Amino acid sequence: MAKSVHQTIGEKRAKLKTLRDEIEDLSDYLDVLEARAHDLGKARLTHDEVRKRYGLKTVNHNRRRNGRKIAA
Repeated sequence: MAKSVHQTIGEKRAKLKTLRDEIEDLSDYLDVLEARAHDLGKARLTHDEVRKRYGLKTVNHNRRRNGRKIAA
């Protein structure tokens, strides 16, 4: 009896975690949609313009995390 109760609780917690993750993803998507609606009709920035504006580094997509080159 106690084993089945613990198993049920574990299953419910796993489902709850899945639901929370989905809600977070949907919330992020809603933020993107709201930002797009807010910026509708405004000029879009290129990646280089965004990097320059916010002082971001250029990402080298030809290398892995360990610094080795990716084979072409």
